[in-house]
Amino acid sequence: MSQLDQSNLKRYTDRFQAIVQIVLVLLILVAVNYIGMRTYQRIDMTESNLYSLSPETKAYLAQLQQPIEVYVTISEESKVATSDQMATQIDVYKDVTNLLREYEYATRNQGENSITVENLNIYSETSRAKKLGIESPEVIVFKSGDRKRLVSISELYRVRDSEMREFIGENVFTRSILEIVETSEPTLYFTSGHGELSASDVSAATGASALFNQLKARNFEAKSIDLSNVESVPEDAALVVIAAPQTRFLPQEKLLLENYLNKRAGRVLAFLETGQEHGLEELFLDWGILSEDTLVVEPDPNYIINGGDLMIRRFSQHPVTLSLYEQGIPVITDRASSVREDPWRPVDDSLIVTELLATSDKSWADHNYRNISRPTFDDTLDLAGPITIGAIAERQVDSSLGITLPGGKLTVFGTSNFISNQRIQASGNLYLALNAINYSVDRHTRLNIPPRPIEKVKLDLSIEQLHLARYLIWFGPPAIIGLFGLLVYLTRRN
Repeated sequence: MSQLDQSNLKRYTDRFQAIVQIVLVLLILVAVNYIGMRTYQRIDMTESNLYSLSPETKAYLAQLQQPIEVYVTISEESKVATSDQMATQIDVYKDVTNLLREYEYATRNQGENSITVENLNIYSETSRAKKLGIESPEVIVFKSGDRKRLVSISELYRVRDSEMREFIGENVFTRSILEIVETSEPTLYFTSGHGELSASDVSAATGASALFNQLKARNFEAKSIDLSNVESVPEDAALVVIAAPQTRFLPQEKLLLENYLNKRAGRVLAFLETGQEHGLEELFLDWGILSEDTLVVEPDPNYIINGGDLMIRRFSQHPVTLSLYEQGIPVITDRASSVREDPWRPVDDSLIVTELLATSDKSWADHNYRNISRPTFDDTLDLAGPITIGAIAERQVDSSLGITLPGGKLTVFGTSNFISNQRIQASGNLYLALNAINYSVDRHTRLNIPPRPIEKVKLDLSIEQLHLARYLIWFGPPAIIGLFGLLVYLTRRN
């Protein structure tokens, strides 16, 4: 073989080997990426584990049997300003997407995710949004089959002293997932036969169809019950709701409620109509709650709105009213009566009574409101403010093993109009109603996920320091690269 042929053969061999090497490198890269997509580990090295889900959330996600679709309608421009004179902004989109990415990762199995997340612009993707039944911007929607749960931005942050301090998105997201994958829906029984607010009534003042729609959207099953026609409260009753009764309950009806509360550790939620007799005073007293036939008079202009409606702005730090307390959201209603802890109730360590909301210091509860056209304060008869208009009684039962078990719960509000169609969407009204229901059926206790503190970094720089930082950014990298190149040149020359 001539020298020319040997040279050509060597050249072809080198080319072939180069091609084989390139193909092998590409195959290795594909294999590494394929393996990495299916089996990989991530390490959260942040001090407060900002990018790690709690063990409780991971345990729930490991038991998922059906896929969950998450739609984010929050835009990248969505930011919430703190009270720091707009100095600090909470990047909602970043908080939400970073957290949801962890949910996707936690449910990944063989390259497939049980939870999938998609950004959805309801304005540019109107047909898709309509098909999914999503109409609200700035929300996160969790969907599984026909069940869905909407989460608003206001639910994601915990506020103290008018400033957002903690991000509670994981608690809210995990709870939302649990709500839509539950096989059984909590059943709420609304009493009837006493002129109560009705789910079928769409009128503004006397209907409660809007509240029932909200309950349905949160996977509650609401039914009506006439206690005068049954022998006992149904076994599947998670909660009995008394919504603005206009007439007195019969003795046998009161007995059914009493047995349900005391013997079955039942849950009762009552919204009373001011000026209407309900006949449940003795039942309430047995649970340490005093419901009085009074009319709250509110002269403080900071606690009323145009038209004379009450603006309730004083709340306790109980789970039922905690979100309203932290965010300073008022409740709007028309009339109210005094509902408070019975000051003369006997000592009972198993019964805990908490007053939930109250009016201003200038208000009073008028006992003689039926007989006078213009209420005036009588210090010998009337109750001076602040007037409590809502209370909850919870009973704890000690078992033979020394374990404290949850007993019944009775929640009473001395006003009812805030859950009617005309006011349920006003201010914090819906929050209060839903919080009271969720707390009554123990939905709030299902998770014990710690909140994530909002870390703020603030640099206080002078004008000279800002100019210096700017010049370093502009000229520093090129100068370093130029110096490195000069050193290489000098090294090679020598």
